[in-house]
Amino acid sequence: MVEFDSKDFGERLKNYRIKKGLSQENIAASLNKSKAIVSRYESRKVLPDVKDISIICNVLGIYESELFDNNVVKTMQQDKSKNPFNTNKLYVYFNAYNFRTKKFAPDKYVLELEQKQDICKSRFVDYHDNRIYSEGFIVGNEELVFVVMENYKPLNTRIDVCTLEINIGNGTDTLMLGGYFGTNARGEPSLRKCFVSKRNIEFTEEMFEKLKLNENEREIIDKQNAMYLDIFNI
Repeated sequence: MVEFDSKDFGERLKNYRIKKGLSQENIAASLNKSKAIVSRYESRKVLPDVKDISIICNVLGIYESELFDNNVVKTMQQDKSKNPFNTNKLYVYFNAYNFRTKKFAPDKYVLELEQKQDICKSRFVDYHDNRIYSEGFIVGNEELVFVVMENYKPLNTRIDVCTLEINIGNGTDTLMLGGYFGTNARGEPSLRKCFVSKRNIEFTEEMFEKLKLNENEREIIDKQNAMYLDIFNI
C-alpha cells in the first residue's frame, strides 16, 4: 500500500504544472479558484478535494495516481510489458511462405520470450533451423497481447515490421487464436490468422482449416473493403 505524503504531492503538482508550461493562474482558472489556493496546494498547506484533483489531472494530462506516487504509473507500465504466458517459448502456426520451397504452406514457428526488468523481449524464430527472422517486445493486458517486432538486422537489410496479436482472454494454457500482420520481400502487407500454443503440437489439417477466412470475414471485406480478423470466436 502506498503511504500518502503531502510534501511529495505538492512537489509533484508543481513539477507537472511547470513541465506542462502552465502557471498557477492557469490551474486556478480551470478550478474557478484563486491563484493563492493553488499556491497553498503546492506548498502543502491545503490539500485539494477529489473533484479538484480530477480537474487538475485533466488539465495536466496525467493520471491521478501520478500525483500520489510515481511508482504507481511505472508499475502499470511494467505490468503491460510482463510475460503473461509463464514460459519462455511459444509455438506459432499459420500459412507461411517457405523460402526453401518458394511456396505458401502450413508451418510452425517459435516465439522466444525473455523477461527483463521493464520489458519482455521477443524473437520470431524458424522452427526448423533456428533462423531468427525478427525481434522486438510485447505489450498487453488480461485480454490481448501484442508482439511488435522488426527484422533481425544481422541477417536482413530491408526494413520489415510485424505485429502478432494474441487473444489470451480464455487463458494461456489452451490453444490461443491470433492475427499476424507483416510484409513480404516486396514490402506488400500481409494479414493472416494464426494459432499460438505453449506446447509443441502437430499442425493439423483441422487447425489449418480454422485459420481460413470465414463467411463473416468475407462479408465484411465485401461490404467495407477492409479486413477484420475474428480472433475472439475460438
